[in-house]
Amino acid sequence: MDRILSVAYSELTRVLPWSLRALGYKFGTADRGAHLAATAAAIDPAVLDVIAAASPRPERGPTIQRSCEGLLIESSGVSLLETGPVAVDYLAGQADASVPLTCKIVGGTETALLPAIVAGAQAYGLGCLAIVAGGTWHFGYRDQEGSVLVAGDDAGDLAGLLGGGPGSHSAAQSRHDAAGDVRLMVGREMELASVPEGAVRPAQLVRQAQRRGIAVSQATLDAIYGLEMLTWAPTSERSRSQAGFTVTASPQP
Repeated sequence: MDRILSVAYSELTRVLPWSLRALGYKFGTADRGAHLAATAAAIDPAVLDVIAAASPRPERGPTIQRSCEGLLIESSGVSLLETGPVAVDYLAGQADASVPLTCKIVGGTETALLPAIVAGAQAYGLGCLAIVAGGTWHFGYRDQEGSVLVAGDDAGDLAGLLGGGPGSHSAAQSRHDAAGDVRLMVGREMELASVPEGAVRPAQLVRQAQRRGIAVSQATLDAIYGLEMLTWAPTSERSRSQAGFTVTASPQP
């Protein structure tokens, strides 16, 4: 059984930018994505397993189409750590529109980051709903005590939670989406009269992670540090040799 360790929250925000750079993400995206991933790991430590196993960023970036209803992002395999926060920023900037705008993200990866993406909208004082077609949903808002995050995997539970209020239309639309597609909605007056059972408070979980660390397996932590080393690895064979980076020849059959 793999050894379980505890990694400091601050260490994650230090190492993850370089790990994400090794996967091909630009520095600004990697830096913001590192804090996003650390927040997501504070909510659910299993997110670190997802990050450690993430594929390199495709060379072809996402394409964005705007319409009267909002955004359509064709991710082409680009992680939600890049497209998710950008979508929330855009929707937050349009939150005063008479009809709340939505964003549909097609072909995105690392949907495990959605809880942190949803929580990010609360920095604007706004509510946020994220629905993965055929999968989970996440709803976040602020009350007098701070941020609240609710999640589930039953469409009926979500419909009952929203009660015909903001987000109901997005929930209905998501039923026609392909499995794995993500719908995001950000707006005002997206809150609940009472905190549902099972809800968590992301800000409290982050503070707890900052005090106590985050549980992670040895293998996952090694993989994250391994990615960081790729970012810093010398590019020439001579420099690699001088720095102690050695390449072992594959055994001959």
